[in-house]
Amino acid sequence: MQLEKVIKVAGAFARKENYEWEGNQYEADIKDGDKVTITDQGTEVTGQYGPQVVFSIKTRNGDKNLPLNQSSINILVDAFGGDTNLWVGKEVKVLTKKGVFAGKKGIAAYLVTNDYSLDDFGELVQGAQAQVAPAQLVPAQHAGEPVQEGVPPFE
Repeated sequence: MQLEKVIKVAGAFARKENYEWEGNQYEADIKDGDKVTITDQGTEVTGQYGPQVVFSIKTRNGDKNLPLNQSSINILVDAFGGDTNLWVGKEVKVLTKKGVFAGKKGIAAYLVTNDYSLDDFGELVQGAQAQVAPAQLVPAQHAGEPVQEGVPPFE
């Protein structure tokens, strides 16, 4: 049998909702639109669902750990390069999305550059793509009837 060492990180993980600890009330560590600073190069750890990369970030409540999802990693690699040592000290934006993940209700947090946002469907989009154009309404027609200019389809 082959065994592997399990690596864990010290410190608290960033919370995405208000919480109580030792009788004190705290505001969520990270919220949608927050700016946080990456404070270490990250550590690959064995998480509940397999390996994940956890970074330390400076939040409103001090330094906290945050596992990054692959979407965040892809965006940060494009912006800062693949060497995570170069990410240390970079300020990034937090985007959050409520949903059901792995069968549980929760809040996903994304670390992104300032030019990213979530569209109406909760997908990450960059720059002008974030602006969703209003749908063009096309009048319904009776089957087989010709379209008449200037005449509403149902009178």
